[in-house]
Amino acid sequence: MNNTVDPEKLKKAPIASSCFMGLGQILYLKQYIRGALFALVEVVMLCCIIFGSKKIIPANNKENSYINSIPSIEEMVDFLSDAQYKKLDKVLDKRAKTLEKFFKNVAVKDYSKFVYEEEILDAESLRQEDKVAYKEALAEAKENKLALQEELKETFAEFDYKDFDDVESAVDEIIDDDFLLEKYEKTIGKYDLILAKEMARISPEDFDENYDGCSLCKRAHKHGRRTFAHRAWFQGPIVTSIVGLVTLGSKQDTTVTKYMDHSIFMMINGIFALIIIAFFVFLYILNINSAKAAVKKIIKIGHFQSMKEAKNDISQNSFATIGIAPSIVMIAIFSVIPLLFSALVAFTNYSSPEHIPPNNLVDWVGLQNFITMFSTRVGGGEWAKTFGWTAIWTIVWAIFATFTCFFVGFFYAFVLQDRRVVIPSVFRTIYILPYAIPTMLSLFVWANLLNGTVGPINRTLQIIGLIDQPIPWLSDPWVAKGALIFVNIWIGFPYSMILTTSSMTAISNSLYEAAVIDGATKWQQFKSITYPLVMFQLKPTLIMQFAGNINNFGAVFFLTGGGPNMPQAGLTTVTNCGATDLLISWIYKLTMNTPSRYNLASVLSLLVFAVLVPFALYNYTRTKSFKEGEV
Repeated sequence: MNNTVDPEKLKKAPIASSCFMGLGQILYLKQYIRGALFALVEVVMLCCIIFGSKKIIPANNKENSYINSIPSIEEMVDFLSDAQYKKLDKVLDKRAKTLEKFFKNVAVKDYSKFVYEEEILDAESLRQEDKVAYKEALAEAKENKLALQEELKETFAEFDYKDFDDVESAVDEIIDDDFLLEKYEKTIGKYDLILAKEMARISPEDFDENYDGCSLCKRAHKHGRRTFAHRAWFQGPIVTSIVGLVTLGSKQDTTVTKYMDHSIFMMINGIFALIIIAFFVFLYILNINSAKAAVKKIIKIGHFQSMKEAKNDISQNSFATIGIAPSIVMIAIFSVIPLLFSALVAFTNYSSPEHIPPNNLVDWVGLQNFITMFSTRVGGGEWAKTFGWTAIWTIVWAIFATFTCFFVGFFYAFVLQDRRVVIPSVFRTIYILPYAIPTMLSLFVWANLLNGTVGPINRTLQIIGLIDQPIPWLSDPWVAKGALIFVNIWIGFPYSMILTTSSMTAISNSLYEAAVIDGATKWQQFKSITYPLVMFQLKPTLIMQFAGNINNFGAVFFLTGGGPNMPQAGLTTVTNCGATDLLISWIYKLTMNTPSRYNLASVLSLLVFAVLVPFALYNYTRTKSFKEGEV
């Protein structure tokens, strides 16, 4: 390899790299590995833009079935025999041997197993009623299985698998087992395809005699398959996905569901295409910068890298990039795409029953959903009023649910640290039990305890004479909210107690001993030592708990179900939102209940995301533990 360095020529490498990814690195910098990778990325991208296909859409299911099919085996054999196809006997012999092996082995085993399992299911009814009869039925099923295997072996041994009528007779023996029939179709499919390809190659006109597709599609039949599409320029997956994202589809003149435009899938494909383009742009810029850096390095060292040096350079300098790349790709697919999709749905009319694909298309409606949700002039202003009530309650709930659980847990952790408490480990175990029990079960139990009519709490209070009328724990909007906060304390404080206890045990005893020597009281020790050190460690956790409580779906759903109805008449009927619903549980109802209003649910999701994420990030990054990492 010529290692002579020409500085003037090397300076053209970034320009060449900007025209074609990797070209400058290959031609000017002699970096074949890195240049080839960049060039491969661009070739794949260009293919995804340029090369595509144009669909042929059948008008109905009958036409769809015909286009999908190939001629029958008898038709193809007669045609190829007349055309004196030399390899016809060889293909048919292989086909016959394969079929014989299939029926004598696979079919015998699988079909007898199928019949045996059917008899076992029939015998299950006897398991509880008559165990003796059940055991006899199992034994009889095993005997029948062995007998059927012998019978099938004798039957399949009599057939001539070169004879199409005998093959049909063999198929009739296993006609009841759909799964086995699928295996049969796959087994003979490859031989039928070989014959179809030859038929199409020898005489494509005869092969396409009854086909209504375009001339380009007919040419594609030289491969022996009916086709739905032909090659089209600049209709690659990237282009069609972006177009689909803009248009969200158009009405198709067909009754075949699979050929109707599905607006939601088109939106997802479009977002995915945008992500791919973003990656491509990033790699394009990275490629040019890499070429610039390589030029400086080569001029500095005075020679081109050898292949060994290039490998070492990639392994050392690109290790971090290669290691983090899979994570970035996974985040883009499983995080960014769902977030963008949820945001874009807010600007569509995606809702039932008029706009549910594929029978109906979804359209872009701009800010109409936001106007519906937030404007008091739309209808009777029900959506705006409901949003106001629910948003305020969500914030109130998040504040109380977070700080009550945290400080109650803090209190118990501090109390149990006192040496005067006997067997503190037993008390800690007792207090952790509500957290150890699955939350859903605890909430179901509390829902029964707080039942306004037959609940044990109300009945006990009535028996001891503290109340005359049952307290509407879950049927009065304000009482239900208080009950929800109280039950959440019961479920949530053990977690905070565990965190606080672990933080307090990490505090050095020397600090407390010094405080005692200085004459500090217990309160002063708590205020000056325990509280600031614990909060330094747990403030980020407290912020995350606040964010989590805004989206605490389970507490509301399993205890109150979002009920009771809103205080103002008509709000719950129109918006399907209850008095104790949080924004997250309201979103759930809008998507899961009928009618489904995915567009309005997306508006709420977008609002929660836009408010919650910046708030959490801002507060988290301002904590000392984030800034300094030390006290």
